[in-house]
Amino acid sequence: MSELVGERIAQGLMLWALACLGGALLGLWRTQDGFWRPFWFMTGVWGLVNAAIAYGGWLGAELEPAGLRRLLWINAGLDTLYIAAGLGLWRRPEPRLRGFGLAIACQGIFLLGFDLFHALRI
Repeated sequence: MSELVGERIAQGLMLWALACLGGALLGLWRTQDGFWRPFWFMTGVWGLVNAAIAYGGWLGAELEPAGLRRLLWINAGLDTLYIAAGLGLWRRPEPRLRGFGLAIACQGIFLLGFDLFHALRI
């Protein structure tokens, strides 16, 4: 069971990573704005991180359902920290930091939903 579940989670994360990378490339190509350019840059960075994690999930050892569930709950806790850090940056006056902050908060929100969805279904 865990092999199929773990593989589906990795596939879902890779799809999100590719969407982030595609959006980031398009966004960086289309704007020079001091808020949106950092937003798209950080979205691309997160896309690379998510792709590396998904790829590692495909190559890594299979986890038992309880271990995978525990990992997802730990990730959900980290996701809340990403949201808080992103919102903290978003409240800063500098457009560059606000763009980075919004991107981090958006990633955290998606990843929190993603991790909770899978943790509750295992």
